[in-house]
Amino acid sequence: MAAFQIGPITFYRYGLVLAASALAGLLLMEWLGKKHALKPGTVSWFAVLAIPLAVLCGRIGYCLVSIDWLLDQGLSFFWQLTRGGYMLYGALLGGLLAGALTAKITRQPLGNILDAAAAPTALMIAACRMAEPLVNLGYGYDIEEWFDPFEEKSMVAWENPGILFRFPLGEQNYYGVWCFAVYLPEAITAFVIFLILMCLKKRRPGGKALLFLLLYAGCQPFWESMRQDAVLKWGFVRASQLFSGIAVLLVFLLCVRLLKKSQRAKALLLPGAVGLLLSSGLILAMEFALEQKISFLTWMRMDVCYAVMALGCIVLIFSVLPVWKKAFPPCG
Repeated sequence: MAAFQIGPITFYRYGLVLAASALAGLLLMEWLGKKHALKPGTVSWFAVLAIPLAVLCGRIGYCLVSIDWLLDQGLSFFWQLTRGGYMLYGALLGGLLAGALTAKITRQPLGNILDAAAAPTALMIAACRMAEPLVNLGYGYDIEEWFDPFEEKSMVAWENPGILFRFPLGEQNYYGVWCFAVYLPEAITAFVIFLILMCLKKRRPGGKALLFLLLYAGCQPFWESMRQDAVLKWGFVRASQLFSGIAVLLVFLLCVRLLKKSQRAKALLLPGAVGLLLSSGLILAMEFALEQKISFLTWMRMDVCYAVMALGCIVLIFSVLPVWKKAFPPCG
């Protein structure tokens, strides 16, 4: 981990990026607070609560997924915060808890607070993704191996893909191997979500926060599958993909719950439910196909699997989007 020392204090470059992005996010949230009718002092309360809760919940999430490693290292490993890592969905849960506590303390709607925090969160994620090479993370498949005709991973056989051995397509990992720079499109995805949220017209409280969760969680199964370093798993199940599916389902159910009974027409909900089911099945099938666990899909090369998976993620998002629009119409 890239670090430097000033006196007795060690500074980690990735940690500094994390701190700077958090500060920028809170300043942006303060600026957006007027737009979302937040009371004075709301962002200060949120900051005081969100920073420790995001760290704590992110660490808990990481350790629960890596429970065998935790038990092997000893429970004291949990508090060694510069070792191991954190789970982003755990950190998001910490932010949600901080928002709920802030809403209770300041006596204002939770939706307004979460809406004000949505775009800053997307911006913070984009910044942290860009900094992942500082901790040797964010890399995908070995480029040379991907195109190797004998590996049969790609539809394109390319004996010398050296032209890709450069930023932004590729980057050398810790071992000096040229890999796909997955962290970059992940950062771009988060930044695009940030722009969408910043341009979004005012809607019912909570709408912007749920849209953030829908867009981020809807894209994440694809990018998480592309990652090949320090991926959190239960067996072969990638934790981030599982939580992404749960998050999209929760967005759908919350939107349905907010609809009036007269709005819950089969013509609206049935396509959404069917789309969710089919797209989730498609993404899951492609993940199994990549692992060569479905015999009749072994003919599919990895680039074909990822193309189908990307289509599944798009269908996943657009299955929920109409219900979200109905539940959160523009205000004014």
